[in-house]
Amino acid sequence: MKYFKAIAAMSLNRVIGADGKIPWHLPDDFKWFKQMTMGNVVVMGRKTFESLGRPLPNRKNLVLTKHPQRLIKKMPEIFGQYHEWRGGKHLKRAYQFHFSKLGEKNETEIFIFKSLDKLDPQEFPTDIFICGGAQIYEQALPRCSDLYLTLVKREIENGDAFFPKFENKFEPVEEIKDTPEFKIVHYRHKSLLK
Repeated sequence: MKYFKAIAAMSLNRVIGADGKIPWHLPDDFKWFKQMTMGNVVVMGRKTFESLGRPLPNRKNLVLTKHPQRLIKKMPEIFGQYHEWRGGKHLKRAYQFHFSKLGEKNETEIFIFKSLDKLDPQEFPTDIFICGGAQIYEQALPRCSDLYLTLVKREIENGDAFFPKFENKFEPVEEIKDTPEFKIVHYRHKSLLK
């Protein structure tokens, strides 16, 4: 059985975002995120995708939104570079749109889905990382086997997006890195620790 994995960074007071941005700059944590997700699938909500301003390169970008046409129209500079394929009866996954760059050999693609329920981790050959925002984490964490959490060692006063409670469902299994600014902990879903 294959499950989703989650990757996130939160402050001591659970903040993950402020005004649509990450409220800290930690290059080593960004390197860690890139190392973990490169060549894999990343799942994010519309707001997270818009805040990035582009798809994450060399990854399959799965964007969740109830209004795909609005997203496409709002970001013509992104979607105009990609060839659009629409989901159909012959496709296993019920995604609404699939964008890829013709003739390019990299693995940067954008899939747009309306719901997390339409995603089946078994259909992807690589890991699938849930990477934000707050609502997507809340929906997805019960379906995740692993959580890779960066704990930023500071409190953020102006945060407006918060990481959901997970402690009752996940157990720490490994401390991956500990620096003066942050620490990365690998958690496993308690139901899989038996």
